[in-house]
Amino acid sequence: MKKIHRFLGPYQLGQGILRVDDPDLSHQLRSVLKLEPGEMIIVGDGTGTEVHCTIVSYQRDAVILEGISTGRNPNEPARKVTLYCAVLKADHFELAAQKAVETGASRIVPLRTARTVKLHLRLDRMQRIVREAAEQSERGRVPDVTNIVDLEKSWDDAAKNDVNYFFDPSGTAFAGVAKSVRTAGVYIGPEGGWDEKEIDRARDLGMRIVSLGGIILRAETAAVVATYLVAQGQKS
Repeated sequence: MKKIHRFLGPYQLGQGILRVDDPDLSHQLRSVLKLEPGEMIIVGDGTGTEVHCTIVSYQRDAVILEGISTGRNPNEPARKVTLYCAVLKADHFELAAQKAVETGASRIVPLRTARTVKLHLRLDRMQRIVREAAEQSERGRVPDVTNIVDLEKSWDDAAKNDVNYFFDPSGTAFAGVAKSVRTAGVYIGPEGGWDEKEIDRARDLGMRIVSLGGIILRAETAAVVATYLVAQGQKS
């Protein structure tokens, strides 16, 4: 069966004839994927609603679609996970964000910590990476990416979660998430690890200090593994 491509964006969706004024989408459909009128695609609004459409025609910077059926994307994890991750060097943070979206993150908060080296991110680039990762993994929602925040300022945000996991090799082995948990935070430190004061503060706030086992993972790897375990897993 031929793959039906999925595209996410701030589109106004519905059944019947739809005009989507998005030159990037039009270019992707016509020039990259070379889809012809009559072929089917799925277009989502980035919040979980999506429409199965057939391509009617192309215009210069737009595509005309016919919406056939509307529904909710079935692939979103039931548990909403926010990844609070220290900004990493080079393109490692981009990799961590991309793969975390593929494994279930609903939101990404870049952190400035005591040992953070890189202090800048291009938010527009991060948003594009996250959107493309959501499309690739056939999700219905485009996770939010915030501006960089100081670790101390993230505590209030994390307090809204049902539970927060502060990952560090010194912690107890991660043992899964209770089925009743609907919102969770995943904290991942920088390449040099958390400062001891940061770990103590997280513990004082009631966060669970946990580890991913005896093998020490790179920060970007830990972010992906931890996100998957918290978003998808549960205690037996």
